[in-house]
Amino acid sequence: MPVGNTHDALLVGKDERGYFLQAVGSIRATLCYSLRETLLARLEEPAGVPAIFVDLSQCTYMDSTFIGLLVAMDKRLQKGSTGRLHVLRPSAECLDLLRQIGLMDFLLIEDAAPTLPDRMEEATSDSFKPGAEFVLRAHEALMETSDEARRKFGLLKEMLERKLKSEKPPRDNP
Repeated sequence: MPVGNTHDALLVGKDERGYFLQAVGSIRATLCYSLRETLLARLEEPAGVPAIFVDLSQCTYMDSTFIGLLVAMDKRLQKGSTGRLHVLRPSAECLDLLRQIGLMDFLLIEDAAPTLPDRMEEATSDSFKPGAEFVLRAHEALMETSDEARRKFGLLKEMLERKLKSEKPPRDNP
């Protein structure tokens, strides 16, 4: 997908090295929600995933939910195998966001240009709408990375927890 394209997209591919994500434009919770259902689930499989490579060279913005999802994937990789999530060629905007949240020492950030798999498909989230639980889980993972992230997202976490608590149906008394 060319840099000049104004279409925001999250492309996903796979080969023997692992999974590849390529972020183009502005990546928000609505674009990355399908990764929770597909890629995060695969990280639980016994065969494991050797690595995840995320090309951010064409990404102009990523919201904290997407960043939290990347952190959650990296944590799962480290827990289940020796794999890691590699952030490749982050744009100046993405690098600035990662610095602001305090993730420069947490994530593996590399300048290497990736050789993407031959087949990259757009992740679609049309049928899924990210709810409070998805956003909460992403931010919980993010908050575990640094004091800066805990300060920045503590209030959001509290608000999401209250929202989820109010949405739960009342328990039946026996």
